[in-house]
Amino acid sequence: MEKKTIAFIELETHSALLEQWYLLVKEMPSIAFYFFVSPKVKSKITAIPVDCMMVVHNPKEIEKELAGFDAVVVNTFHRNFEQYRMIFQQKKSLVVLHNLNFSLFLQSVNAKNIWPERKRLTYFLKLYCLEKIASGRKTVLQADNFGVLSQSLLDEVNSRSSFGAKTKLLQLNYCNSFSLPKEETLQLVMPGNVSNKRKDIRTLFEILPKLQPQTKLHFTFLGKPESDAVLQQLEELKQKCSAQIEITHYHQFIPWEEYSRVIAKAHLLLCPIKNETSFYLVDEIYGKTKVSGSEADCIYNGKIGLFPTSYPKMNWHNLYYENAQDLESILNHLTFEQLAGEYEKLQPYLNQYTFESVKNKLENQLLQLVNS
Repeated sequence: MEKKTIAFIELETHSALLEQWYLLVKEMPSIAFYFFVSPKVKSKITAIPVDCMMVVHNPKEIEKELAGFDAVVVNTFHRNFEQYRMIFQQKKSLVVLHNLNFSLFLQSVNAKNIWPERKRLTYFLKLYCLEKIASGRKTVLQADNFGVLSQSLLDEVNSRSSFGAKTKLLQLNYCNSFSLPKEETLQLVMPGNVSNKRKDIRTLFEILPKLQPQTKLHFTFLGKPESDAVLQQLEELKQKCSAQIEITHYHQFIPWEEYSRVIAKAHLLLCPIKNETSFYLVDEIYGKTKVSGSEADCIYNGKIGLFPTSYPKMNWHNLYYENAQDLESILNHLTFEQLAGEYEKLQPYLNQYTFESVKNKLENQLLQLVNS
């Protein structure tokens, strides 16, 4: 059987997701693939071989390179709208949607977001005034299909729009490993950028110095601090916390191998996801219009996450906290024996996220795209 050829395009931010695509599609017997990436994305990729991708310095280069492809997957769609408009006219297309209010529901800018984002205001003015993203983002409606990365986002599409028929749940997360390390010190890892915009870092930083845990806890902030001020706070925490608490943090972007190695040693992933955030000054709600990468971190690494109750429950076993006091209590009373019991509750989910089952379903979705 002749393979179907699919181009994957990522010119913006989601390099880790692109690597997840690669790990799956390289094992699909009916799919041939190639990746088109920007220099910024290329600098963050470690898993994709160089002979499988082309670095795109000018988005206008892509169109002429797509002649032999049956379909195109756009991994992020936030800019370069004119180039994508031409591609959508010529090729079967699937666009992954990361911010539903911005990308699909086309909500307007909320003026209240301007002050918190004032340091980037010049950048946003360039996007809206020069690149015309407010009108250009409507180009996404010309794509054949949309993809979302969680069931809660698919539910939101179905409840708020008429695009449910062309929107698919893309399950790219499979359980790559599953283990509960046997150590005296519990390893708590917060994956992703240390950002007040996306996570409730302020509450977490207030709680840590108050903790008097039963068990030794090692907190690892596995992401780049969003500012020098946050970096300084991390340094100061090391001096403020109990002798039962150890803190490790990073200063810059962390390569995939290091990221995976640290999470593999974790007993619990700490996921203090904020309820509300914004993207390009448009309001977004985590778990409803925007998915957290912490979902993927939990499933791929076979780890339980500790989430706020405001974040919609995943098809996975996690722990949840109501408020700051509840979070403090959970961390103070955390023990290995307790976590061992919680990890037993993960077992029924593991069969749903085997590599083969996830890969086969995704392969069928890609073939449906080509043949639609």
